[in-house]
Amino acid sequence: MRIPEAKVWAMVIEGVASLGNVHSHGSSAPKWRGRAARLVEQWGETHGARGSKEPAGLDRDGLRVYQGWFNGLINSHSPLDPIIPYLEHSSLPISSLLQGLEPSALPLACQAVIEAADSHSLPGLRQDVLAFQGLEKQRREELVSEVIEEVTPVTENAGKSSKQAHVSHRNEARFAIANLRQALSAIDSSSIPVNRQRALENASLQAARAELEESAKRIQAAGDTSTLQRSVLQSWMHTWLGELTVELEKRIASMQAEIDALPESKAAVTPPKYSATARMKPQVLLMYLSLLPVDKLALITILEIMRMSGSGGIADGMKVLRGMVAVGKAVETEFRAETIKNVAGVDSYHWLKTIDPQTQKPSRQLIGSVWKKIGEQANQAKRVGKNEGDKILPPNHDDMQDIWTPAWSRMIQLGVGSELVDALLKVAKVERTAKDRNTGEMITELQPAFTHAYEYVRGKKLGVIKLNPVVAARLAKDDIGVVIHPKHLPMLVEPRPWTAHNKGGYLLHSVPVMRYKESLEQQKWLKAASEEGHLEPVFHGLDVLSSTPWRVNRRVFDVVLESWNRGEPIADIPPSEDKAHYEFPEKPDSSDQDPQMRVQYVEKTKAVLAQQRKDHAERCKFNYNIEIARSYLKDTFYLPHNMDFRGRAYPIPPHLSPVGDDLCRGLLTFGTKKPLGETGLKWLQIHLANVYGYDKASFAERARFAQEHEADIFDSADHPLDGKRWWLKAEDPWQCLATCFELASALRSPNPSAYESSLPVHQDGTCNGMQHYAALGGDVRGAKAVNLEAGDRPADIYTGVVDIVNKVVEEDKKAGHDIALLIKEPLGRKVVKQTVMTTVYGVTFVGARDQIAKQLHARGDIAQEHIFAVSSYIAKTVLNCIGDLFSGAKAIMDWLTTSARLISRSIPPARVQEAATNLTNTSRTGKVTSRAAKEFMSAVIWTTPLGLPVVQPYRKAHKKQIMTALQSVYISDPNAPSEVSPQKQATAFPPNFIHSLDATHMLLTALKCKQNNLAFASVHDSYWTHAATVEKMSDLIRDTFVELHSQDLVGKLREDFLDRYGEYCIPIQSAKNISTTAAKRKAATAQRRKAIFDDAILNAEVDLIASTPEQLDVKAAEAISLPTDGIVEIAGKSGLDDEEVDIFRAGKQNWVKFRDVLPPCPPRGVFEVRRVKQSAYFFS
Repeated sequence: MRIPEAKVWAMVIEGVASLGNVHSHGSSAPKWRGRAARLVEQWGETHGARGSKEPAGLDRDGLRVYQGWFNGLINSHSPLDPIIPYLEHSSLPISSLLQGLEPSALPLACQAVIEAADSHSLPGLRQDVLAFQGLEKQRREELVSEVIEEVTPVTENAGKSSKQAHVSHRNEARFAIANLRQALSAIDSSSIPVNRQRALENASLQAARAELEESAKRIQAAGDTSTLQRSVLQSWMHTWLGELTVELEKRIASMQAEIDALPESKAAVTPPKYSATARMKPQVLLMYLSLLPVDKLALITILEIMRMSGSGGIADGMKVLRGMVAVGKAVETEFRAETIKNVAGVDSYHWLKTIDPQTQKPSRQLIGSVWKKIGEQANQAKRVGKNEGDKILPPNHDDMQDIWTPAWSRMIQLGVGSELVDALLKVAKVERTAKDRNTGEMITELQPAFTHAYEYVRGKKLGVIKLNPVVAARLAKDDIGVVIHPKHLPMLVEPRPWTAHNKGGYLLHSVPVMRYKESLEQQKWLKAASEEGHLEPVFHGLDVLSSTPWRVNRRVFDVVLESWNRGEPIADIPPSEDKAHYEFPEKPDSSDQDPQMRVQYVEKTKAVLAQQRKDHAERCKFNYNIEIARSYLKDTFYLPHNMDFRGRAYPIPPHLSPVGDDLCRGLLTFGTKKPLGETGLKWLQIHLANVYGYDKASFAERARFAQEHEADIFDSADHPLDGKRWWLKAEDPWQCLATCFELASALRSPNPSAYESSLPVHQDGTCNGMQHYAALGGDVRGAKAVNLEAGDRPADIYTGVVDIVNKVVEEDKKAGHDIALLIKEPLGRKVVKQTVMTTVYGVTFVGARDQIAKQLHARGDIAQEHIFAVSSYIAKTVLNCIGDLFSGAKAIMDWLTTSARLISRSIPPARVQEAATNLTNTSRTGKVTSRAAKEFMSAVIWTTPLGLPVVQPYRKAHKKQIMTALQSVYISDPNAPSEVSPQKQATAFPPNFIHSLDATHMLLTALKCKQNNLAFASVHDSYWTHAATVEKMSDLIRDTFVELHSQDLVGKLREDFLDRYGEYCIPIQSAKNISTTAAKRKAATAQRRKAIFDDAILNAEVDLIASTPEQLDVKAAEAISLPTDGIVEIAGKSGLDDEEVDIFRAGKQNWVKFRDVLPPCPPRGVFEVRRVKQSAYFFS
């Protein structure tokens, strides 16, 4: 019998040992560790080690076996006791095992070995580890000793023209950059990576928190005016604090006097009642305002309002409701913290649980969690009895249960917050200085720091709190919100693997695995799936992305830094403030009475100012990325990933990541290198053509493009700033420059195939959403349009769509269609490209019309007065033609929409009798209304093929009108039960479902790449690996796509819906309306297909497919060539037939069950998804 190679043993042993995680639940971990040890013994026995624990088979690559075992023990945080006897032999030095680890794992491994050596009294082993660490430290010190030129920062007075800029008291780095530098200084240390990572996380978080708390610190040093003068904003806040404290004391005294004057029967505190005209009663408000000292209430109010500035889409301000509720929430959190601290004590179990381990301060999140836990324990004690509760609750639980109170309602938060905000608006003042236009004198005026006003936001009149312009200007500079300082930076060690919905990623920071808006429903489904172990594949996929090592491309960085410090505009980086030139228009003479001249002056001035602001914002963004890149220049780093509610993965650090702009991507390179091998050089050449913009040609043509431009490549690499600068003409110039550097080095090396490359090479899907739709629907035409079908060169879906559109336009011209006659020249692919791209993501007719209108403006061949009509006509035609080209995709999209509509109007059977009753109140017309609509609370929920539950969060917010100290507001509780929004549920479901599929495909590919030892990174439908492994990754991409779509995904989704909603009930009229709409849509699509495609074309498609080596089913081929008359006839029979459905009566309504009206899945076309494996341009 042939004995497997050592590398096979190593992989198996490492995998088994990795399952012995000491932190895993259950008793299986010791068993896995034992199995790994027995496998090592078996390896030894087959190589001469009879019963003794000594290294064996080292002459046959056996070192790999012990390295694999060691890696598995370290990765699972298992005890090292089993491997210690082997390490006592000189033939297996500990350095040989440590060298086999990733650099990021070394610190933890060294510490683990030292602890094991101490426990086994092996001082020699301890000294070997210390010596190894010393060499690592020496290497680190040598790296740190290199001096790198600093990045010239955007200064405080940047962003304004000389005509507008106020005199700056500080010509220094913007606060955000200075603060960022302070946090990043933790990287420049000779310590081991894990210690530096902990220091970095501590420094970044502490910098953010310190800025938010700086006001409180400076208040205590009120006499130190020099300290306060360092920040104008902090000085103002100190003044406001004193005045707001006095104002609140007056208001509280006034409330108390008002209550004292009331009769005893009215002075009692009763449950608060609210309306559009009545505010919170003074006795209730006083009770809540008395919970904290007045100066603390004042401080909370100031900090929250400043922190909320710019939120909710309001420039230099916030929505009134948002600000008031935020203040109310902050008061509630502070009250809870004070209560726990004072009642339970600072040494208590409860108080210690509120302390954030890295900041050593209480955090809002932990305070809320502890308070919730106390409430659960109190309720449990009431249910099961006091004695039983004593056994399971921590010390001091009795006192905490006695004082625990439920969470404040949103209306209480609003009432408290509105009073505090109203007081702040009254007392907070700032001095504003401006020049008198007539006299030229500087005039100083005392103005409110905040004002209450109204704005129209998306057509709705909303109350807003606006910051005084001088406060907003200072906030942009001093920024107590730290702009906000990025506590989520790239990591210096491998991120923690995801083990639960809230465990993974950073070493110290707590980050959830999913990003979603306030949705208790999604949170519960995610938590349940995590606890039941259903999310393991998703976690492992995210771990693959998180564990990919990165480095900063030094050659690209040097060019970026030099050009940045010069201040000249280059690529997408705007010029520095001193190099920028903004031509403001000449101001018209005051005697000129022509209003048109003044309008033109104002418009041109606005345009210049807008460009100026845009350039400043862009330069600030680039400043951040370059500063971070400089700090990580000497290190390998990692980007922890989490996902959105559909499963799409994103790097948690918002800066310097692959999802960033061209500069970010150009600065990034893999942290590992691989020889180019036989095919790597070709793929570097193809990658150059792709990033240059020559990506519609065949692979051979793209490689030839790079070969023909070798002189330009060498010039770009040798003289990036003082040569011909050919790379700047590329679509992605910084990525092009990075590729030029890599290609030049490879071509100049003695043996290009041996050149070790770290440059990521991309493989991108062709309109990836449509690829999934074509595979789901078995579309022949659609599959060819998006490269699921093999071809000599990449197919262009946009050209395919515009060809059909032009055919329709020509037919309409012949028929005398007025709008079609306005289109003189055939439309180009650019006109339809954006609409085709966004169709799969739910673009509306209005959105498509606007997209096309922009392109028509750019073309310039349609008169301005006809743009609206022509763009509407083309948008309708494009959307129809996409449905015709992707007939199967359109059918599936319609089926998904119909299913979502039915789900959103379904009611659990237990609620039907209640829903069937009429509402007790009536509408203004006197018509009695049904409460059924109020019971539509079923959101669309499905499970992805990897086990991730997806919950669509779209619901109607129940709003109640409340009178506050500032205005009457409408308030809603996001966590209160509310009916779903059927329209949003239906329109969002198709794109969300497709997003969940492309996320699944990406994660499956990531897992396969990990198994095959391929580096892997992803930006949604763009997959990255080394040039040498592109072809292997391409095979895996196709394999996983076929594996995914070989399942009946739509059929499984239907079964999932039937299991989840099958017995739910729908008012029969709602079901009829939905079914009728779906039937009309199908019939209209069939009529269009009949008008555009004849039977010969349909038959030709089948013949084309059937002529290939894989013979298709004859019946399926006959079905696809069904005459179009038959298609229309079939489509028209999809409505709900009363005679075919069981109908039952409840109340005064007829109902049907969801399972009886859910349409069958659309019939699938004849395209076989396995043919993707023959398509070279599927991802290219």
